[in-house]
Amino acid sequence: MVVAAAGNDGATATRLDDPAIDPLVLAVGAESPGTDPAVKHDTVADFSSRGSTTRHADLLAPGASVLGLRDPGSAIDLAYPSAVVGERFFKGSGTSQAAAVTSGAVALLLSKRPTLTPDQVKKLLTSTAAPIDGADAVSQGAGVLDVNKAAGASIPALSTQLAVATGLGSLEAARGGAHVQLGSTELTGEKDAFGAAWKPAIWTAAITGLTSWTGSAAPSGTSWSTWAWLGSSLADKTTTQTTTSSGGWTGRMWSGRMWSGGTWSATLWTGRMWSSTLW
Repeated sequence: MVVAAAGNDGATATRLDDPAIDPLVLAVGAESPGTDPAVKHDTVADFSSRGSTTRHADLLAPGASVLGLRDPGSAIDLAYPSAVVGERFFKGSGTSQAAAVTSGAVALLLSKRPTLTPDQVKKLLTSTAAPIDGADAVSQGAGVLDVNKAAGASIPALSTQLAVATGLGSLEAARGGAHVQLGSTELTGEKDAFGAAWKPAIWTAAITGLTSWTGSAAPSGTSWSTWAWLGSSLADKTTTQTTTSSGGWTGRMWSGRMWSGGTWSATLWTGRMWSSTLW
C-alpha cells in the first residue's frame, strides 16, 4: 500500500506532487481543524495542493500544527522557536504530516484486516471518509479520514487488472516538475543523478535480465553482487575475523575509530547541501 503526500503548493496547484499524481496510490491532502469537534466544520489547509478534476487528493488527514518529537538544537528547532511545545514536542504542518497520519491508519486497518489488498484499503478509506461542508471534491477528495468507520465497513469486492509497466517512460516526466540543483546547475532532461544520459531501453533490459548489478563473490568498491548480500555473506567467508563474529556483526566493527570526525566532517554535511533547492 503506497501512501503519498499531495503537495504543499496550495489552491493554485493544478498538479499533485509525484508520486501522489499516480492514480493507483493513496494521495493525501491536509485538513485544518475547526473550532468544534465536528469534522464537517474543518477546512482544507491553505497549503494543501488541490490538483485537478482528473487527479486530486483522494482524502484528507490532519496536517496542520501536528505534534512530533522535538530535536533540541537542530536547525529547524533553532529557526522556528515558536513551534516548540513544552520541552519534548515540536509542531509542524504539511501534507507529509497528513500522509504520515494516514500511513498509521492504514497500518491499523491492516492489523485488523490483514487480507485486504491495496485497492480494498483505498476503497474502504475513501468510501468512509467524512466530507467537509463547503469544500469541493477537488479540494478534499472523499473527505477526512475515519479509520474507525473503515475498520467496520464491508470489504469491497475489487479486482484490478493492471497493465505491466514497460519501463520506457520519461525520467523528466517522472520528476513531476521538481528538479534538484547544485549551485547554478539544475538536473533536468533525460539524465540520471550523475549527469549521464538516461537510456530506459538498456536499463529495462538489464533489470529484466537480472544483470543491472554485477560483481564478484564479495562486495567491492565498484559493484554489488547478489551473492554478497545473502545471510552467509556476513559470516567469516566475506569479512575478516577482526571485524565480525562467525554469525554477524560485533560491536568492535562499529567502533568510534571507524566513524571518525575526519569521515563525517562539517564540510560534508553543510547547510548548502541540505537546502530547499536540493530537497
